[in-house]
Amino acid sequence: MNHFEVLDGELHCEGVPLSRIAEAVGTPVYVYSTATLERHFTVFRDALRSHAAIGEPLIAFAVKANSNVAVLKVLAALGCGADTVSEGEIRRALAAGVPPERIVFSGVGKTAAELAYALQIGVAEINIESEPELDLLAQLAERAGKRPAIAIRVNPDVSAGGHAKISTGASHNKFGVSFAEAERLYAKASASPSLNPVGVA
Repeated sequence: MNHFEVLDGELHCEGVPLSRIAEAVGTPVYVYSTATLERHFTVFRDALRSHAAIGEPLIAFAVKANSNVAVLKVLAALGCGADTVSEGEIRRALAAGVPPERIVFSGVGKTAAELAYALQIGVAEINIESEPELDLLAQLAERAGKRPAIAIRVNPDVSAGGHAKISTGASHNKFGVSFAEAERLYAKASASPSLNPVGVA
């Protein structure tokens, strides 16, 4: 269920006619439903909680999907984490009230400065895309006296269809490493005193 519905021939959000909002603030305007966000998040969270063996799930909303701080604040208040791909997104999540220990830092092309910032604030996990990134993070972590939790991003070499420019899972795409490479890098990370490998992404 969402809280957008047509009443008497007019679209409403949480009982408020969208025409009234347009008259008040002008157009174009984006209208989000707090009640819908809250409901969808809690339904998803409660479904995961029903599998007691996994414990309390860390649900991390992809900030790149909607970086509106008001939206992020609603989710943060419910205990939602944030999946980020840049220092800017990390800072937006923090501004919205997401604690560092509920922030995941993902994405290709992370800079040394961004990794150092993630280490400094203590994000929950850093998802590694390549061996050079693994080596860089190990160096930065050693220098900072930190041991971050990491996951190795695996590229499954699966073509999901759709437009070639948005494909992320085939072997020729720039995202992640092969299964064989992931196993080797996981072992390498396990042997490092500066890294704490906790899984795959």
